[in-house]
Amino acid sequence: MGDDPRVDARPLVHSLLLLALTLTPASSPSPMRAASPSTEKASHPFLEIDAPALAEGTTDDPLFEVRGHGGNRRGDGHDVVIALDVSESTLLDSGLELDGDGPSGTTDPALIAWLIEQTGETPLVLRLRDEQDFEDTVLAAELEAARALASRLDPARFRVGVVTFAEEARVVAPLGATRNELASALANVPRDLFWESAGTNYQAAVEKAHDLLRPPLGLPDNRLRSIVFLSDGAPTRPLRGNRAERYALEAAVAAGRDDIRLFAFAIGPEAESGLEVLARMTGWTSGRLETVTRPGLIVNRLRQLDLVGLAHLEVSNLTTGEAARALRVFPDGSFDAFVELTTGTNELRFLARDRNGKEHEVLRRVEYRPGSAPSEMTPAVASGPPGAKGTNLKKLRTRTAEIEALAVMEARRLQAKDLQIRAEERSRR
Repeated sequence: MGDDPRVDARPLVHSLLLLALTLTPASSPSPMRAASPSTEKASHPFLEIDAPALAEGTTDDPLFEVRGHGGNRRGDGHDVVIALDVSESTLLDSGLELDGDGPSGTTDPALIAWLIEQTGETPLVLRLRDEQDFEDTVLAAELEAARALASRLDPARFRVGVVTFAEEARVVAPLGATRNELASALANVPRDLFWESAGTNYQAAVEKAHDLLRPPLGLPDNRLRSIVFLSDGAPTRPLRGNRAERYALEAAVAAGRDDIRLFAFAIGPEAESGLEVLARMTGWTSGRLETVTRPGLIVNRLRQLDLVGLAHLEVSNLTTGEAARALRVFPDGSFDAFVELTTGTNELRFLARDRNGKEHEVLRRVEYRPGSAPSEMTPAVASGPPGAKGTNLKKLRTRTAEIEALAVMEARRLQAKDLQIRAEERSRR
């Protein structure tokens, strides 16, 4: 038994790592990207094209939908727990106009009435009522970011849960919750503010997420597992021995032992004090740390989240020299786009770059033969090429509109908050 080369040495390795953490002084410096055995495990980069297939043949539609997936992680589905910091500091302004009600916007009166009913007119409730618009706070940005991420995770491949944390951590949506259940759970988070405190407990958050993601014992399982961790500060709890960072690291090591990766987002300037511990936590789990200096921008960052190491993707038609249109890349590395074809053979190029800098290229050919039947939609009402069929043309227009709408929304938020800041500066002069 002891000579069996198949024995998994990871539990022993991680135990030694945990011992090293325990013996290392809390004040000792550590690199921002600490090396660990989990970061050194062999990855298997891949780029696979689902459409066009190897034997695609011909098409009579000059607008061709391509699909595929890539990255350096693959598995039979993906489990994700979103961990949201709801400590009192997240009730500060996010720096963006999130709800579009302008500089004079106020917190939803129904939320204020609910909180007063639960706790009375506490200083926190009065501040939200008289001084701040909750819908523009860091927490509101976190909630919108979580909604944006959940909407991009295909329920056929992803199981999603949500944990909130302050001094303690709580499960607000179990793993595998439906989209409606996730939306309801996130909508109700503000109504639970009276439960929260000023503390920030990284350890409790990671352990609670780990409990939801823990793989089944003794059963074959090839699912990927990730924690998406959002916080605007450093760990301050638990208070035992003033070692909140050490407990957070221990929780991360335990998660890494079960091959759970931590993707952390440090939100706003106050999060700088937690960067070192977050870097070590993500390092132990082969995850990734990102900083978001303007809290409101976390919404867009989570829309672009990459859980599988697909850092960059290009799709183009080498025959025409044109790039694909309405390219969408999802957190699990799946993607789709539309390529305009020219009559005859079209050579399509797919180029992916993983986070290790390795590039992967796949070439496919599609034969376009214009049909004799008239197009279902004329070029005058289309954003696609002449002769494009109705189904793909409608998809292209819808996706293009969605992408443009998101870009416009982000630009308006930035502009609105900048105008508010300038107005406040003028009023102080």
